[in-house]
Amino acid sequence: MAKSDLASPTLPPGSPVVATTSHQIGPMLRQRRKELNLTLAQVADRVGIAQGFLSEIERDQASPSVATLIRLCDCLGVSVGSLFTSSQPLLVRAGEREQMRYGGQLITYELLTSRSAHQMASIMSQLQPGGMSGPEQHTLNAEEEFVLVLQGEMIMEIGTREFHLFEGDALTFDPRQKHRYLNPSKMTLCRTLCVITPQPR
Repeated sequence: MAKSDLASPTLPPGSPVVATTSHQIGPMLRQRRKELNLTLAQVADRVGIAQGFLSEIERDQASPSVATLIRLCDCLGVSVGSLFTSSQPLLVRAGEREQMRYGGQLITYELLTSRSAHQMASIMSQLQPGGMSGPEQHTLNAEEEFVLVLQGEMIMEIGTREFHLFEGDALTFDPRQKHRYLNPSKMTLCRTLCVITPQPR
């Protein structure tokens, strides 16, 4: 094993589990927009959002819905798969996960897969009460998605069907179908494990 793939020592018992790094999506989108010589107004109009909101997204001061973020990537020719790209070592310690910027409201995402993963993406999500991927459904260019509820409850909408999942429940579906997810609780946190294969393109 290469030295760069060695992970740091295990955290002491009781240590908080917090992601230490984060993908900076906003600056990447801004750089790509400028490379294409597009104005904020042009991109905002094509994606269907306000120019001021796009400016906040580019400065990482606002979180778009997952559907809006995917539309932004499509508009700018940015691969959605780049959002799932990991630079982590083979062994990913609990307190050293990369935080992933993937849109949604009141949600945090952490990548569990290492940089050696090419056929799958694994994500730990934490939805605050009322947290959701957004009001619109979205799709991913992948073949299978597996979701396991570790804590709390989640509603997964797939097209016109609605699945209410509770702790320990699992769901497998085709992410190319339109879908969205939310935490319906007003008080309880929802934690999920999600595996997508192959990595979204």
